[in-house]
Amino acid sequence: MAFNGKYDPQALDDLVIETNNKWILEMMVKGLLNDHLILEGTNGTAKSTIAKLLPRLRHGQNYNIEHVKAHPRLVIDENLLNRWQNIQAWSRIAGRAQYIMIDEIDTLGNHLSLFWQWLDEWRDHVTLIGTTNKVMAIPRALRSRAKVLTFKPVKAVDMLPRARFIMKSEGLDVSESFLLSELESVESLGDIRKYMERLECVYLNLCAGNLAKPTPTLSNKRPKMRRVK
Repeated sequence: MAFNGKYDPQALDDLVIETNNKWILEMMVKGLLNDHLILEGTNGTAKSTIAKLLPRLRHGQNYNIEHVKAHPRLVIDENLLNRWQNIQAWSRIAGRAQYIMIDEIDTLGNHLSLFWQWLDEWRDHVTLIGTTNKVMAIPRALRSRAKVLTFKPVKAVDMLPRARFIMKSEGLDVSESFLLSELESVESLGDIRKYMERLECVYLNLCAGNLAKPTPTLSNKRPKMRRVK
């Protein structure tokens, strides 16, 4: 299995995020914060991962999530809101929490007053989680109803502890300096997915014994490596 997928975060400690954002998410998991949530950041900063992980960490399997991919032609009108309300009513009867996850929420149209009113009416029963890389394109009235968390591009040094854990889980103990140099080769993207792809290439090259050969995915620097018993 590819590292992307195999090592998808299963807990908040698996996330490579800033301390303050992690603290807020911990409070939400514990039920101490009950805000709607907008996750802002560039590609590969774990926004969608968090949006899917948070309900499960808080409720186990006892929740329902409506996953919507926003686009300019999507109209959140009375018909759609009634459908969501029916799902929400069913969730309440079943004792399940109700979430609405909207990817690229900034691309929704500007005529969202019905949606805002509906969110206010059902605030105690429905939680909105939106993802975006253009938070200021979201109408102010919607932003004001949610807590906005900003995720910055991920630095190689911040990815290093997770990378070491993954390599050790695969049975390899690679020197920290070598591993950091490999992560730094894709640091300009700040994308966790690209870091994971790089780690997978490094792992495959190490297992194949391609340590002395220059390759497109492995630096010429020979790492110190030993098998973990």
